Formats: sequence, C-alpha cells, structure tokens
Amino acid sequence: MAEKKRKISVRKILQTLLTIVAAAGCIVAMVSASDMEAEKPLKKLPEISIKNDRRYHSTEQKKIMELAIYDRGVDILNTPVSRLDVRGIEDAIMSDPWVANAEVYIDIDRVMHINVTRRVPVARIFRADGESYYIDSTLHTMPLSPDYTYYATVVTNAPIIKVDSMGRALKGQLVALCRKINTDSFWSAQVSQVAIDSNMGFELMPVVGNQKVVFGDTSRMDEKFANLFTFYKNVLNRIGWDKYETLDLRYHGQVVASPMIPYSGPRDAAINKMNWITSIEVTEAQKAHEDSIRSAQAYAAAVASARVKAAELARKRAEAEAQKMASAKAAAKTAHVKEAKAGRHEKEKKAKEKPKATATNAAKAKAVKKAMQKEVVKAKSAPKKKGDKAVAGAKSKPTAHQPAARAHAKAPPSKAVKAVKGKVKEVKKENKPKAAEKKQTHKAKYTYPEGKGH
Repeated sequence: MAEKKRKISVRKILQTLLTIVAAAGCIVAMVSASDMEAEKPLKKLPEISIKNDRRYHSTEQKKIMELAIYDRGVDILNTPVSRLDVRGIEDAIMSDPWVANAEVYIDIDRVMHINVTRRVPVARIFRADGESYYIDSTLHTMPLSPDYTYYATVVTNAPIIKVDSMGRALKGQLVALCRKINTDSFWSAQVSQVAIDSNMGFELMPVVGNQKVVFGDTSRMDEKFANLFTFYKNVLNRIGWDKYETLDLRYHGQVVASPMIPYSGPRDAAINKMNWITSIEVTEAQKAHEDSIRSAQAYAAAVASARVKAAELARKRAEAEAQKMASAKAAAKTAHVKEAKAGRHEKEKKAKEKPKATATNAAKAKAVKKAMQKEVVKAKSAPKKKGDKAVAGAKSKPTAHQPAARAHAKAPPSKAVKAVKGKVKEVKKENKPKAAEKKQTHKAKYTYPEGKGH
C-alpha cells in the first residue's frame, strides 16, 4: 500500500505565528513599561517600620533616615528607582549597633519600605574602670545612645569581658540572671542592682532592706529565688528588714543569714543568758540616739547606758532563775526530811510496842509451863496400866543381855506432855522474828539529803 501523504494545514501555521508575535509584543511592552517606571523617582518618602520600639519611635525614624538617605547624599525624591542602591541602604542601617535586622524594598507603586528590628537591652553594665554599655539577649553589646537612656537592670563592678569562652560564659550567666529578674514583677521591683564579685559570682542589692544577698552563680536559680522569697515572707516580715547584714543563697535548700552586729562569746554566767537579740536591742538604742546626740561624749554615754541596761536585764533574769532553782532544792530537802522524820517516828512506835508483846509472850510461856507441870503431876499420880507395869518392871530389872544403863531409861511421854511441848515450840517461833526486828531497829540509820548519817 502506498503511504498516505500528510496534508500541511496553513491555518495552523498562521495561528502559531500569531501567538508567538503576540507574546513577544507583550514582553517588549512590559519591559519597556518597567524601564519607564524605573526611570521615574519614588512617589514619596520611604515608609519606616521599627519593631521593638514603643517609646522613641519618632527619634528612631529620624536616625534611620539619616543613616540610609541623608548621610549618604541621596536625593531620594529625584533619583530614579533604578539608580537607588537598596543593598547599600540596608548595610548603612545595619551599621547601627542598636539595629538587629534591616529589610529594604520598593513595591510596584514606587514606594520604598524600610523594616527595622532594633535590639532590646537586658542589662546596663558598669565596668570597674567607669565605662558603661548595654547587652541584649543575644550577648551583643551596644554603646550608650546619645539620644535616649534605656532603663534596664544595672550590673556593677563588671570586669573587662574578653571575647573567649570564659567571657561568653560570664555573659550568658549575666543575661540569664537579668532576664529572670526582668520577667518577674516582684524581683524587678525589689532588686536595684546586680554586682559581680571577685569570684565571678553575683550579689543582689535589694530596694527594701540594707542587707547584701550573696547569689553565687546561676545554678539552681529558681530554687535560690524561691528560698529568698520564703525568707522574706516568714522571717523578715516578723522581726524586721534591718536585722541582717548578709543573706547567703549559695547553699542547697537554705538561707544563711548574718546579723548586723557579730555576736561575741559570753564572759560570765549573766552574759551567757544574752543572745544576738540583746545585741540588736543595743543597736536599736544606738540608732535612736543618732539624731538627737550632737557630741561624741553624749553618744558614748548613751551607748554605755544601753549596754548597762541590757546587762542588768540579763543579771536579773539569771538571779530569778537561780532563786527558782534554790527554792526548788529547799522544798525537796524539806519534803525529804519530813519523810525521814515520819519514818523514824513510826519505827519508834513499833519499838515501844515490842516490849509489851514480849511481856505478854513471857506470861503465856509461864502459864504453859505451869500447865505442863500440872499435867506431869497428874500423870504421875494416875494409876498405871498392866502393860505399863510390865514395861516398868522390865526396865527396872535388867537382864544379862541388856546393859545396866537402860535401867534408868525414862518412861515414854504421854499425850498431854506432847501437846504442851508443841505449844511451847509455837510460842518460841513467834518470838524469833520479833527479836530479829528488834535487832534491826537498833542498827537502823537515817539518811538526809546531803548523804550524812544521823
């Protein structure tokens, strides 16, 4: 089969050519229009937008116009847009150390927009040599502005901070501490300044109270502020804000407070009763006389009288306690003596009653003996039985097998005799413990509270 020949459409070719010509015309028109607009100047002065500035907006706008336009000698309203150096304007604005970022652009209406973000100081630092500057949250330092003063947390006694790792670490701790103070309404009102000590630690100077707060480094910062607030609330509100000279927050979980006057050790028993509160009373007496006393002699007399009063008060307290102890000892001694006398009287009564009991027992013993003798006589006079006679005969006539000594053997006791002997033994048993008690009565001694025998 023969290949079919394709037909070339003239109409399609014409449509394509027309489309290309139209697009090229549009592009040329747009370029020419843009070139024409670029050759025109700005319609009005640049619009300046400043971020992070609320109090000195007009002053900052003038300063930016000077940096971007006037100091560079640019006729902003007569210079064509194409000849304006937007990048140079941004660099000029960024040369200000108080500017953190700058953005410049021209819109389609030939209006220039300048957006500036300025730096916000966190603290104002005063060096030991007298130089002062600001620092922001990014650790960037800014010099003092001749136009205005920014109120921030004051840091004093700062060393020369070098651009190294130690310098960055010190700046980081300083910024963290100042940001903590600035973000809290109480501490921003209470802390007047922050001082840097020789160990690169921090000390806080409060507005209320004359004490120095040793803060140390920024480790456990939230805990330290919480402990200090608790100490303010539970201690200083009760005893006064002028009783302590130093508050140390460097120790974990506690506040170490030093009183205004260092406490010295006691010299005698009376001064031993005094503590640092008595010293505070002396200090208050001194302060009360500072305004009215005009001479050194009167001042010394007032101080001496205050000390004498404090010592006299301590002496009276010591004497009162000694009297209480002496009266307690005397009362105990009197009670002990009374108990000893009562025991002695009781023992004497018992000793008097014992002879009567002994006489009664002796009479009983005599009566028992008489009864026993009567019984023996009756037994001898009574007729003997046959068995008894046989036994008596047998005992009276010894045989060859029995020794002669048995001939004198006594007859067995009768029942009556046995009963009498039993009663006699009982009476003797009753008398034995009483005799022992009598011996102990003569040997007893009375001991008095001092330990001496009477």
